[in-house]
Amino acid sequence: MKQRETHEMTVGQLLAQVCRMTGRRFKRHMARVGLHRGQGFALVHLWHHDGIPQHELSEAMHISPASVTNMLQRMERDGWITRERDREDQRIVRVSLTPKAKELRAKARMVFREMEEELGSVYSDEEHETLKRLLMKLHDRFAPGATDGLHPHPPFFDDVKEEEPE
Repeated sequence: MKQRETHEMTVGQLLAQVCRMTGRRFKRHMARVGLHRGQGFALVHLWHHDGIPQHELSEAMHISPASVTNMLQRMERDGWITRERDREDQRIVRVSLTPKAKELRAKARMVFREMEEELGSVYSDEEHETLKRLLMKLHDRFAPGATDGLHPHPPFFDDVKEEEPE
């Protein structure tokens, strides 16, 4: 395979194309466990913060409240989550996992790990760390509210002991 000269495309063009291509691959991976692409990220957040307000999920995922509402409606219809008004503050809608979503955790983690391994197979450990550091730098620059250096999205793998899917 012929490798392109780096000066042929801008960083923005490369980043946009790589995001689209990896997004399509990730979509196929998520479909194997019955999820759509964004739903996997929502579940990861909820596995760490079950019962959070819907607006916090929107902020953590860096997507509009309307987009999160559409995604959650579909997830609710498919039995992954429930949404209900907060008892003390009726303006707040809390998002909670269903048993079905909790049971999916080990399988989804395997899919995330496979995708990570697929991405990581392209470069060395040192290149992987460099890429991760540079992407986090972009994330911190462009993510709303990311100036404190904290990353609101929880880790995929290092929170609990791996469970084997049944």
